[in-house]
Amino acid sequence: MAEKPRGKILFVLSAAREQTLADSSKRATGTFLGELYEPYLALTGAGHEVVFATDGGAAPAIDPESLDARYWGDGARRAQAQRFVERAPEVRAPLSLKAARAAADSFDGIVVPGGQGVMVDLLDNADLHALLAHFGAKHQPVGLICHAPAVLTRMRQPNPLSGRTVTSVSSFEEVYIETFVMGADAQVRGIGEQLEDHGYEHEAAFPGSAYAQRDCNLVTSQNPFSTDRFSTLYLEALADYRRGARCAEDARDGRR
Repeated sequence: MAEKPRGKILFVLSAAREQTLADSSKRATGTFLGELYEPYLALTGAGHEVVFATDGGAAPAIDPESLDARYWGDGARRAQAQRFVERAPEVRAPLSLKAARAAADSFDGIVVPGGQGVMVDLLDNADLHALLAHFGAKHQPVGLICHAPAVLTRMRQPNPLSGRTVTSVSSFEEVYIETFVMGADAQVRGIGEQLEDHGYEHEAAFPGSAYAQRDCNLVTSQNPFSTDRFSTLYLEALADYRRGARCAEDARDGRR
């Protein structure tokens, strides 16, 4: 079957700049920079146009923790990513999620980078839930990174993504972040356990290792160190979609 032409990919970012923790303290938050920038480079490098959206069309927020050198191979790459989010017109003036939902048929897939900001303004966002269900039903690639798979636990069940095998930030990584970065527990935590409770099959690798999971058109990844693997799997899912591949709901052996 002839491939479809390369289409646009929707990136949904958090615009939440502050997070309230379980002890009522507050911290700066937002989207994790590398989880936005690395998949963006991979997709645009493969010839796909990326369109950004946030709740209300606000400029996205970047989690300060994501600027730490431990998440970057070199400082030049980090500086490049910072310049991009600070200057690129498509990032500074994104679509609103309502507008993206109205234009859903114009996109070939969706990616939601992680970061604690996701837990503030995207976790219970009805427009994002509708978009994920839309792409899932059309067998288009859905990419959820690190904390973003938590959104699946708030969607109505069943939905086109129900019962899939997924990964996300692990419980050990959550404890590490809360202890050494945030200084208190998050209000929403235990993402892996919540996914299991909602019928998903949750898997996680050793903390801090690169791990991503593809189940048909759903691609998830565990942490900021997994973006290369995530991008590879997402591009594979996108190529399969463009060739007309579909996943039978009752044929799990055909899923990856």
